Amino acid sequence: MPVAAQLKPEYQQRQATPQQQQQPNKELTHIEKFIKAFRSKDMVKSEQILKEWSQAGTTDPELYVAYFNFYTVKSQEKDSTKYDMQYARKALEYIGEGVRRFPTRFDMRLAEIVMHSRIKEFETFTRKVIELIEMSKKIDCQWKGEGFRLIEYPDVVFDGAVHDFQGTLFAENDTTLFKNIVRISDVMHRNFPNNHECLLNLSTVYYERKQYDKSIETLLQADKVKPNNSVLQYNLAYIYAVKGEKDKARRYYELTVRNATDQETKLKEAAQKQLEALNK
Repeated sequence: MPVAAQLKPEYQQRQATPQQQQQPNKELTHIEKFIKAFRSKDMVKSEQILKEWSQAGTTDPELYVAYFNFYTVKSQEKDSTKYDMQYARKALEYIGEGVRRFPTRFDMRLAEIVMHSRIKEFETFTRKVIELIEMSKKIDCQWKGEGFRLIEYPDVVFDGAVHDFQGTLFAENDTTLFKNIVRISDVMHRNFPNNHECLLNLSTVYYERKQYDKSIETLLQADKVKPNNSVLQYNLAYIYAVKGEKDKARRYYELTVRNATDQETKLKEAAQKQLEALNK
């Protein structure tokens, strides 16, 4: 999941309006000046514009996004493989202030969370994800984007973001981060009990800890929320097979084959192979 920087897609795609094309001498706004300088990689000019923008006494939320983008890029000017923490902290300082002032801006929260993951601050990362979940419940997923317009399919986007954030923790291959995944799953399930993906992630933690019964219990709970889901059924079959409960494993592999969608051909093939092995 990309940071909101380099630049936000809206910034990159924004074109001059017909009125601007007809009036080439019209004074540009601060955001337009910043975009122009930033896209041309003129960091000196970009910083100058940011200072002028700040001194104008504006309460424009895009100023905080612009500062975040600026300092994120500055943090990797010398070495693109690691962050200069002095600038990374400045980026977080500005986007954090943006979140405090404009708590329903989804893009700001994502940028802040992703930056914490990039600099490996996983305790703060986890706390910010939990704050995102709790705020989402509070505002009924009515998340806003640039111009405070409601984002498209906000509930779907929110669910996907939380799932991706848990994936970020799994990708670290660090078992000490399992507790963070559990915390996120617990808060997500408490606030959004119909979300099956948090239960799927929680079951994965239990499986990795060899707590097979708890993993199965969690998957069965998820199956009630999302019945006939082939991924859940495959996982149930797999764990039952690990436990040596072949009849139950066979049953859920058969359900996987039956319910796999056209986009899940590999999953269906894997379930069929497992069935063949069990039937030998």
